[in-house]
Formats: sequence, C-alpha cells, structure tokens
Amino acid sequence: MYDSHAHLDDPATAVAQMLALLGRLPDWQGALTAGYGPERFVASRQLCAADPRIVRSLGLHPWWLAEHPAAHRELGWLKLLEELQSWPAVALGEIGLDKGLRERLDLDQQAHWFERGLRLAQQQRLPVVLHIVGWYGRALEILRQVAPQWRGVVHRWSGPPELVQPYADLGLHISLALEPRPNQVKRAVIAQVVPLERLLVETDWPFLDLSYSQALAAAQQLLSQVADWRGQDLALLQEAVYSNARALYLGGPQPPADQR
Repeated sequence: MYDSHAHLDDPATAVAQMLALLGRLPDWQGALTAGYGPERFVASRQLCAADPRIVRSLGLHPWWLAEHPAAHRELGWLKLLEELQSWPAVALGEIGLDKGLRERLDLDQQAHWFERGLRLAQQQRLPVVLHIVGWYGRALEILRQVAPQWRGVVHRWSGPPELVQPYADLGLHISLALEPRPNQVKRAVIAQVVPLERLLVETDWPFLDLSYSQALAAAQQLLSQVADWRGQDLALLQEAVYSNARALYLGGPQPPADQR
C-alpha cells in the first residue's frame, strides 16, 4: 500500500511514535504527508529525514486559513516561502476552496489564497495537492485561468462524476479516500470514469477515528472495491495506483519550458 495522502505530521501523534508505528507495517510502501500549516513544518521535516519512504507537500490549507486572522495568514505565507527554500518538498498543498468554510472565509478570500498558491506552484515547478469541497466549478475556472495544464491531484474527490474528466484533462489525478458515510452508487460511477493513469487512493488519516494501520487496511478494502467496480484485476490496479503516486510525487520539479 502506498498512501497518496495522509497527515503523518498531525500533532496528536508524536514523530517518534509515528515512526515506530510505520516500522511495524511490513507491506507499507510509503506516503505523502500533506501540508496543513507552518506549525507542522518541523514534524514533516523530521519524518522525511528519518524514513525515506515519506515525502511531504507544503501549503496553507483552507482550514488553516479560516482559523487565523489576515495578519497571521501573511506571516504563514512568509514561513511557507522560507520552508520551501530550506528543505525539500515534492508538492505544493493543500490549497483550494471549501464551501463549508464560507461563513468564516468567503469565496473571494479563498479564491485569492488559492490563486496565490497555484502561482507559487508554477514558480516552484511543483505539482499541486488540491482540497476542494463544493466549489468544483469555480476551482476549475481558477485553474484554467492560471495555467492550461497542471501536475497534481484533487485529493478526496467529492465532486460530481461529470467533472472528473475536465479535471483529468488538465493533467490532474483524482484521489478516492475513506469516507464516514460514502454514497456507494456515486463512488462506483466516479471510480469507473477516472482514467486509470489518473487514479489514486488515500487514507487522509487521521480524518476518521481509526488508527493508521486500520486506515491503511480500510484503504486497501476501498481499492478492492474500485477493482470490482472497474472490472479490473486487483493486483494490476494496485500496481497502477502505486506507479501513479510515485510518478507524481517522486518525479521531482520540472525544468522550465525553454529547458525541456
């Protein structure tokens, strides 16, 4: 199992405790620990330094932005820029739009920070890790306005099936995650329409009240369901998902267009 999106640097679990747990997982192939806010930069650094199977993304999550006043957001942005220069990251994010936060951070403000993050990813030549809830159409417009093509992933896809292909056409992967109350009919349709070369599966741990080993087992069950829905061999599907994640996160920054 390669976990394409988790928060291994979550402050509820000490770094040493997390590393000890990972050392006891015989079939675990690695994970991306996704960015949330500056308070987690040190922990993500320590995890990556201690276990080469872990890579990290850095970003200002929409939830983090909504938790802090404007001045603190700007300080967070400066810390993000400093961290990107001081220690490697394989992607930029989480960044995005979340309709559920609209009472605390309106669409205009969220769109401002989303576009800012997208432009930074372009400058750094890094793939993006997108958090989108509700505003899939608006997010698609912003992505198209900033650049015609992207590398990255829409993590925990919750949008309609008909928007899967437009996002995939931009070059983005679609990641399916564990859900507390999944709509299995909708999920089956989405699993069938995602191009194989764009499909990822994640735990998004600790989103649910599961230990990390339990979350991995549940993600493996989800992958088995996806194989059934797609009518594909589980082993081949698992290899494809693993290859997709590693190609996305371990491909490294891309050279500027004039150097390709």
